Formats: sequence, C-alpha cells, structure tokens
Amino acid sequence: MKYQYVIWDVDGTLLDTREGLISAYKWFFEQWNMSPLSDDDILKLIGPTPVTIFTEHFGFSLDDARKASDLFRTRYKEHDLFKGKFYDGIVSVLETFQKMGMKQAVATNKRSDYAVLICQHFGIDKFCSPIHGADNENKLTKADLIQKCLTDLKCNDLSKAIMIGDTVGDKVAAEKTGIDFIGVNYGFGFKGIDKYANIPTDLID
Repeated sequence: MKYQYVIWDVDGTLLDTREGLISAYKWFFEQWNMSPLSDDDILKLIGPTPVTIFTEHFGFSLDDARKASDLFRTRYKEHDLFKGKFYDGIVSVLETFQKMGMKQAVATNKRSDYAVLICQHFGIDKFCSPIHGADNENKLTKADLIQKCLTDLKCNDLSKAIMIGDTVGDKVAAEKTGIDFIGVNYGFGFKGIDKYANIPTDLID
C-alpha cells in the first residue's frame, strides 16, 4: 500500500450529521432574528467553522461571529450533537484500513471537545487516534489540524499520508500540508465530481 496514514473529516465524510446541523442552525436563525434558510441552503454552509460561516456568509463582525458561534455551538452540543449516522459502508472502510495496519486520525472543524465526544459516541475512536478539532478562539485552520494529526502520528514521509473529506476546504488544507487528498461526493460539499470520489468501490460496497 502506498499510504500508511489516513486522516478523516467527520461531517459529510464519516458521518451524515445533517439532521443535527440543520436543527441547530434553524434554532440559531430564530434566536438571532435572521431570515430562515432552506435545509439545502443550510447544508451548503457546512465545512468551515461557525465563526467563518458567520463572517464570510452573513457579514458578521468578528466579535458578533464569535458570540454567534458560542450560541450555536452550545445549542448544538446540548441538543443536536449525536443526531447523525454513519454513511453506508464507512465502518467497513475503517475496519479494513485498521486490519491493513494503516494508522487513522480525525481532523474536523467541530470544536475539539465536541469532536472527541461525537467520535466516542459513534465508536470512531476505536479506529482513529488522534482526534483533532477546532480551538475555542478559531485560530487553528483545517491545515493546522491535519498537521497536528501528522505530528502525533509521527508521519515523517508525507507521500504516505492522505486526507479524506467532502469539501474544497478539506482539499485545500491537504494541499497546504503537502499530502494527497481523496474527496467523496456523497457528503455536503462535492457533488457529481467523479475525480474527487475515488475511494475504491470494493472498500465501500
């Protein structure tokens, strides 16, 4: 095998978390007196941290975006964090990679403590360690999180590492850290882009 290290995204890659994310965002929009969005439009937001979403998509000041992020994340943790399910075949892929001796990790824009909780809840932590998520101050980029995984995995040869995600942000972060990327088109980001959805079918079926 060319690869020895696999770094996974969570939302839209390992887990279908749309129910919880839609619920939390709808609640937030109501609390913040914002116009509601459709479910599809909410899903288009998923990928970056909430602070980035509120600043870049809704024009919030950084201070307001941080307050909004805290409100959203509190609601999400208390009511919606575990509303999700594995995508079909993903557990088999995790098991196969583990049996092959590949080291697996998680890099997600979920806040770090939430990332650990959700990975423990769904049993992802049985396959993936370390698990790195966003910091409270929104200072860590996705590339930073991937690099933390690579450091903890003691990966000294970047050609043996790969990131698997569902958004352009995941792809760009992988490129910044110098590792290869596999994009899946069943999640929230890529749609119908076959060249990004190239996990071997025998590991998914």
